[in-house]
Amino acid sequence: MICISNGLIPDLGGLAEENSGAENAVGNVSSSAEPVVQFSYDNTLEEIDGAMKSFQARFKSKRGIFSIAAYSLITAAVIVSIVINPTSVFAYAALLFCAVGLIYSITDRSRARRRTIDALRDMNPEEYSAAFYNDKIEIDTVIKPKANEVRVKIDEQADDEAISPLKTTFVIGDDLLEFIENDESLLLVFNRQQIYCFPKRCLSVEQEDKVRDFLTEKLSGQSEN
Repeated sequence: MICISNGLIPDLGGLAEENSGAENAVGNVSSSAEPVVQFSYDNTLEEIDGAMKSFQARFKSKRGIFSIAAYSLITAAVIVSIVINPTSVFAYAALLFCAVGLIYSITDRSRARRRTIDALRDMNPEEYSAAFYNDKIEIDTVIKPKANEVRVKIDEQADDEAISPLKTTFVIGDDLLEFIENDESLLLVFNRQQIYCFPKRCLSVEQEDKVRDFLTEKLSGQSEN
């Protein structure tokens, strides 16, 4: 799961707070006998970066677009001013300021992705299992220790390799869920702030088709192949 920072999310204007309703939905969901499809997976940093790119392409930030447009117009005006009065020191200083602002605005999304990837490199690896039912989606997250991490075992019965899984349940029709597909993964977006990345390399052809059909039918499907 990828939690999106403010550098990536668009202007949402009143959406429910992050995680609202998802974690507490377990008791309100009627259980189904058998899942439509279930599978286990993990995420590489390359897949996460691709997922964030797809997210940014789907949900463009109004603030970012406005900043680029504003800096572009001001830069053009300053250039015209320099052409009219090439001896103006103030105009050259303003041009430098606008150029820096324009470059900063254009590269904002890539810098946000890089910060997220750098933070994930320092985190413990995670493994996931997902089960898709007709009325809900359940995802278990298992946080595993790093290869060089030293752990003190307090409980002799405890698993040396993994911490107890964390369960997240999404209710179809109640939670704000959207579907995106790119070349590497099928993406489940919650509340336009979290991305669950299901890599195609971890799915059989049959599982991939079932997940795609489920998300396309139940949610807002959009492919970015």
